[in-house]
Amino acid sequence: MRFRFLSYPLGARNPLYGGGSASPELKKLRDIKKGDSSNSYWFGLNNHWGTHVDAPAHFFERGKEIADYPAEFWRFGRPQALEVRLRPGQLLCRKDLEGKIKKTTDLLLFRSGWAKRRGEADYNSRNPGVHAEVGFWLRRCFPKMRAVGLDWLSLSSYQKREEGRAAHRAFLDPAGAGQPVLIIEDMDLSAPLGGLREAWVLPIRVENMDSAPCTVVGVF
Repeated sequence: MRFRFLSYPLGARNPLYGGGSASPELKKLRDIKKGDSSNSYWFGLNNHWGTHVDAPAHFFERGKEIADYPAEFWRFGRPQALEVRLRPGQLLCRKDLEGKIKKTTDLLLFRSGWAKRRGEADYNSRNPGVHAEVGFWLRRCFPKMRAVGLDWLSLSSYQKREEGRAAHRAFLDPAGAGQPVLIIEDMDLSAPLGGLREAWVLPIRVENMDSAPCTVVGVF
């Protein structure tokens, strides 16, 4: 078996939805160089920076938060990667996916090639998105699916934000048909995914937080 990160480390320049980038706030509390016995840091960041997973509480007051999910939820034994080519601002639609998804899939990864544009202005403000119809369809027809992952910045195209909000609700609504499908955004899917057998999604678990940065490990 081989293991590979499918997520980005939080760094000095994390792309922001709409443009620009941001850095985690980092403060050194203890410093060996200054005579302390150990090093220690305080850091702060937005919970939607970098590779992160959206849970239902992101859009629904009574939706599940990240810390509500049990450990076993985050192991995906039947991941499937799909190659999709998307233009700036294009919405991925149901017709683009019909006949391509396995009934056993529990994590669906969309590999569009946009990972190569990370760091460019288009990645932040001209990113593609997903149509709400995809969320309704996946929940209704693929009951084993628990999450989708994207190699671009957000499920919501910045150029079509109202459609993007509707798509988030379609995937995450706890009162909708079928179980909510969580959304992993800004994944590193730059390398081929042939032979992917499992994926582990490891979010930062903080009580009372809707979504969280996460590390994703692929098992090949």
